[in-house]
Amino acid sequence: MNDERLLQNFVAVFHHRSFRAAADELGVSQSSVTKRVQLLEHNTGLRLFDRTTRAVEPTDSARALISTAENALQANNAFHQEAQLLAAGEMGAIRVSAIALAAETLVAGALANLADSHPNLDVEVVVGGSDIYKDLATGLCDAAIGDEANFQSSPYAASLRLQPLHTEHLVYVHRHDHPASGTQDQATLLSYPLALPSRYFNENKLFENLATKSNPPVFPRYKLNSLSACLTLAASSDAIALAPRSLVARTSRVRTPADLSIARFDTGVEVSMALVTVAKNAPTPAVRAFAAALAQSRWPTS
Repeated sequence: MNDERLLQNFVAVFHHRSFRAAADELGVSQSSVTKRVQLLEHNTGLRLFDRTTRAVEPTDSARALISTAENALQANNAFHQEAQLLAAGEMGAIRVSAIALAAETLVAGALANLADSHPNLDVEVVVGGSDIYKDLATGLCDAAIGDEANFQSSPYAASLRLQPLHTEHLVYVHRHDHPASGTQDQATLLSYPLALPSRYFNENKLFENLATKSNPPVFPRYKLNSLSACLTLAASSDAIALAPRSLVARTSRVRTPADLSIARFDTGVEVSMALVTVAKNAPTPAVRAFAAALAQSRWPTS
């Protein structure tokens, strides 16, 4: 008998605690569900349910196997979905929530890769949401890209799966002819207004450490909607920007190298970005394609 059907019946009985309710969900007879569960017990050599006239209770063996069974069913479903999409010449769609730093570094490179590898994949990227992990856990997006420090403190972390991607070193950036250019006094540099992407400074644990340990303390004067806007402001004013080294290097290549310079002082801040998905769900073809594109998205950090 099809192993998938055996697992479907096992999972249905486990969650309903009833053979009759499981049969109703699956659209089959109660005797059919009973026979399939008994066959699975015979095949595994394990008793999966304790049955009485009033109740059906999973055994310890069933509790230990339920996650594996659900993952197997999800993987099988993902396989069929991918086969159908490939047969139709399509890849579906994906909605991603991302922190601003990731959106303008890893995500930008990943989208360029996807344009070549999966031109039919539709991607929507939502940048700077109030809680990307809540959005993911509640089904508002298919994947999220955040930083590991904030992920560990999220109340949703236990239900999510984290895949490390890339670590960014953050640097102070100013225009080439800035009044503090070449200074060896950090207090002089930080006496000028600091520009950071909005929402990110106060919510990130690493930035909290930077704010309290720096001398003088570091607090943003300007909060802009994107990292690129921060760099544009730094290139055209006395403002100092805090930005990932890789983005500064890329911007310098696209524009004029003399527009921006990296200050000599080490911020001591590194942000480890990661792809986050729902742990109980097998990745869809679109999510897997996006993850592969992210893995190939690497900019030099020096």
